[in-house]
Amino acid sequence: MIEHLPDRLDLYAMAEAGRELRGRIDLASMGRLLPLLSSPDGALQVTLELGKSHDGTRYISGTIKGALRLQCQRCLESMEYPLDVNFQLGLVRSEQEMGKLPDRFEPLLVSQEPTCIADLVSDEVLLTLPIVALHTDMKQCQELAADYHTPDAGQRENPFAVLAQLKQKH
Repeated sequence: MIEHLPDRLDLYAMAEAGRELRGRIDLASMGRLLPLLSSPDGALQVTLELGKSHDGTRYISGTIKGALRLQCQRCLESMEYPLDVNFQLGLVRSEQEMGKLPDRFEPLLVSQEPTCIADLVSDEVLLTLPIVALHTDMKQCQELAADYHTPDAGQRENPFAVLAQLKQKH
């Protein structure tokens, strides 16, 4: 087992050799993920196993663990989103090979080698993110909402008052 994740990796060669890699990837190095984060601080723990199955399919399987800071869309405050992702990808070089891939694998089209590991991990994380990030406990959002006071309706001036005055003059 290799206790370091390189920036780039030849997936087919590593699958042929049957390697296992483990390491950390900084969130700041994941360009596609950064716009969705409220803070780029932190890292994800990644374990990758590359090998060849009994039917000859080269694969990469792994886990991604850690936490992301996302913006809650209910209260607009930062929230922690825990990650515990498992994936199994079958390596293919063309779209024709995708159809021959066993059902237990999702296809990973490897168009160029070496492959950027941060991009691979980013793609798997993006697939697990919620469409709308919300605190799991609504009380956290309600505490912020309790501090908000709506302006009194009597204090607001009617925006059409000027028009009403013009109508009375004519």
